[in-house]
Amino acid sequence: MKESLWTPQGEIPISEILAKRQNEVIVYQDKKQASLDPEEMFRHLAEARRIWKENKIGQREATVELKPAYPDLPVFIWLLNDSHIGSVFTDYQRLFQDYQLVKETANFYVITNGDEVDNFLVDTAHVAGVYEDAISPEQQALLIQRLFKELAERQKLILVSFGNHGDFIQRSGLSFEGTWLRDLPCPVFNCGGLLTLKLGEQKYKMAITHRFTGFSRFNPTNACKRFMEQVYPEADIVYLGHCHQREFLYFQRGGKSRLAVIGGTYKIDDEYGQKRGIGAGGQMGGLVLKLSGKKREMEVIESVQTAREIFEMLVELRKMSSK
Repeated sequence: MKESLWTPQGEIPISEILAKRQNEVIVYQDKKQASLDPEEMFRHLAEARRIWKENKIGQREATVELKPAYPDLPVFIWLLNDSHIGSVFTDYQRLFQDYQLVKETANFYVITNGDEVDNFLVDTAHVAGVYEDAISPEQQALLIQRLFKELAERQKLILVSFGNHGDFIQRSGLSFEGTWLRDLPCPVFNCGGLLTLKLGEQKYKMAITHRFTGFSRFNPTNACKRFMEQVYPEADIVYLGHCHQREFLYFQRGGKSRLAVIGGTYKIDDEYGQKRGIGAGGQMGGLVLKLSGKKREMEVIESVQTAREIFEMLVELRKMSSK
């Protein structure tokens, strides 16, 4: 080890340098000392969680009682999912026609199951989708908010559930349901859930989520069965969306007849889906669930227009029988 160091003043012994350094002292007179009290921090976190829970929009279970204009006739529930409002690939003529029919027809209601808006943002994984949208994400959200409020004012909106396209907005620290759906009177399933529908003498339990594990392009309703078996085994009806395929299936579980529904889409010209082998693009949505209040009876009708014709026929038969 060297015994001296060179300096501009010449060679200086290391021992002399060390001796001088020992005399150098810094006194920090007002350094702020951090204090962390675990008990106080947990109280703060518990209070933050309480405020979050009280202000968050979303639930996992809900009960809704339907009192239709014609209580002796079935109700018809429009299963609205994957409309992708904003996209140039969506069939708006069919979508708006279905919306008007449901809004104006007695005994008709709506349950939504996600992706009502296309909502592509420039920082999403599928940024190219921005070029497919004719109006901005804000305009899309304002439009769907207006449509939902009009349905709610007509006593048509039963429940709203989440979709992955709506969830794109979470990148900004917002939620679609908390920002745009907060003032709706109906329940909101922000992660899916179990809806109990009371209708006349009957109760129907309906498990609803946008997507679930077990989806197969060759067997779309497989995901419905997995959702029922793993999460809501008591469900009579299981309703999913997301895959842009349409399928419904009656099947037996636990000695009961069950119904599985994959709702299709109004985004029927979806080139993204076609390039990935999802049928011939999107398969037309607009399925309608027909339920009876007199006996346990569940039926899927393939279009809102057909459901309207069936209802009008039932009304006419009712008039004839009352003469």
